[in-house]
Amino acid sequence: MHLLILVLLLSIGACEAVYWQKLKCPYDVQHKSLPRIWCRQSSTDCCTGLTFSQSAHLLDGGKLKVTQSADSFTVAVLELSYGDGMYWCGVLSKNDTIIRLAEGYFHSSPGAYIWSVTRWILLPLLPMVTIVTHVYSRTATKNTCKEAEDDDISVSRTLRDPQYVNAASLRVLE
Repeated sequence: MHLLILVLLLSIGACEAVYWQKLKCPYDVQHKSLPRIWCRQSSTDCCTGLTFSQSAHLLDGGKLKVTQSADSFTVAVLELSYGDGMYWCGVLSKNDTIIRLAEGYFHSSPGAYIWSVTRWILLPLLPMVTIVTHVYSRTATKNTCKEAEDDDISVSRTLRDPQYVNAASLRVLE
C-alpha cells in the first residue's frame, strides 16, 4: 500500500492540470528580436516546424503556448502536430540559419493526457483511502485481540470451575 502511495505521489509532480510538455529556450540579448523557431528534428542538422514572432502566445491552433520572459521563451505543448521525437526551440538568424537554443524529446501519447486529468481526480481520494484503511486495520486488530482475550478467559474458567464432575470420583469405594 505504501509503495502505491509513493508511486502516485511521484507521478503527480508539480504540473498543471492539463498535461503540457515544456521546453525553456534561453537566448542572448542580441537574439531577442530574431524570429523564434519550434521544430521536430528530421536529421542531425535539420528540422521541420514553424517560425513565430516574439509577440506570439498561441501557435498551431492552440496546440502550442509560448510564454516570454526577459532572457528566454518557453514553449508548452499540448498536442504535437509532427509526432513523437526530438524537438528544438531556437531563433532564425539573418542568413536563415537556425540557432538551436534547447532541445528535448516530446511524445504524443493520449494516455499521458488522460492520466494528467485522472490523477487530479484520484489525488483527493488517496488520503481518504489511506485513513479508512488504517482505521479499519486498527479496528480489526483490536477485535482480534479482544476475541483472543475472551477465549483465554473462558479456557481459564473451564480449568478452575469444572462444569462436569467425573462420575468415577463420586463413587464411594466400598
